[in-house]
Amino acid sequence: MANDSVGATPQALRAFADREMERLAERPPSLPFDRAEYSARLERLRVRMAADGIDVLIVTAPDAMCWLHGYRSRWYRTNSSTTLPPSQCTVVHVDHEPMFMIETNFHAELVRLTSCVGDFRGIPTTDLNHEASVDDFVRFLVGELSAEGWLGGTVGLERWSCVPNPVVAEAIEGALVERGCRVVDATSTVRSVRRLKSSAEIKVMERAQAACDAGLLELQRNVRPGMTELEAWNLFMTGQIAAGGEPAAIHETVAVGPPEPMLHALSGRRRIQIGDYFHADACGAVDRYHARGTRPFFLGEPPTELLRLAQIIGGVFEVLAATARVGMPFRDLHRVLREYYRDAGVSDSDFFAGGYELGISFPPDWVGEFCWSIHDDETDAVIEPGLVTNVESCVFLAMVDTVVFEEPAARMLSKVPRELLVIP
Repeated sequence: MANDSVGATPQALRAFADREMERLAERPPSLPFDRAEYSARLERLRVRMAADGIDVLIVTAPDAMCWLHGYRSRWYRTNSSTTLPPSQCTVVHVDHEPMFMIETNFHAELVRLTSCVGDFRGIPTTDLNHEASVDDFVRFLVGELSAEGWLGGTVGLERWSCVPNPVVAEAIEGALVERGCRVVDATSTVRSVRRLKSSAEIKVMERAQAACDAGLLELQRNVRPGMTELEAWNLFMTGQIAAGGEPAAIHETVAVGPPEPMLHALSGRRRIQIGDYFHADACGAVDRYHARGTRPFFLGEPPTELLRLAQIIGGVFEVLAATARVGMPFRDLHRVLREYYRDAGVSDSDFFAGGYELGISFPPDWVGEFCWSIHDDETDAVIEPGLVTNVESCVFLAMVDTVVFEEPAARMLSKVPRELLVIP
């Protein structure tokens, strides 16, 4: 019987577990960037906090914590049981070192292995068999702020983050107000300092784009009539993971049919047949940095109309690269791109181009804060060096690429042809 196996005493099992934890403790942290990069990020954040009049910032968004110090997990209790409330955050003071992170003790090693936080504060009594309640988490957070002497001033919360959920967010804010704090929304404080990417970040996004491209090419080489959308999606994922990518923050769909209703559909068991067109609405990710690369595909001999539509939507990327320059108002770029579509014979109501900021992202979204649309003439935004967005070009069909706005000109990251990808 298994229970009579040699060495399977409670003491032996406990000793084995202890030895394994000691081995884990010897493993060094795995950080995508050097500590100087993270120190520079913290300094930029503190400068912005001072400008916004924030004394203490409580960072709760998974992507914000990852950007600030590297922490990566696959469970933030975003929509979990009410007995398992979100119970992690990072606290930054505008003037005082160091920042500290609060998490359950169960994740202490995960914090050490994936972040450069030097001050971890585990919620008391939490372990494998004891979870923190909302009251436990909030009481501990406020107690730590009190011990530091950081209560009574202006505290910033990320009100646009889905972590924590509204119940926990209200409990945190109520407890802070009760202790004399003025609570403000600091979403823009946190997101603004992440908008422009460093050269180190752009290099990671180039790797993410290469992984995305590899997935698209794997799909083009191996998709066959009769495969389901899910099987085609698996081809894409196999290719991008082999090229160093990882799952993106949103399901990377392969879907048959018109893109407007279908690009946000989940891949299903519909079989792809000769004469079908489908889109791989693709994204590659490396160290949680994302890059986009959507392309339309066709099995068989494509209709002339689809070829022309693909030619139109693909051409906008060349126009953008030839036009966009650092310092140019976005509205000037918008006008040029609108004229391109009109010259191609497309009415204003039938085309769209624009994008949104790309960077670090965790489920449930890869859409960053900054957005642009060529139908917007009211914006005062100016093209800045280091801004990285996707570019969506849509006239019934859709293509998406990643653009780095930099000197001397904007640069597209994808190397996959911007055309209808035909599988004979």
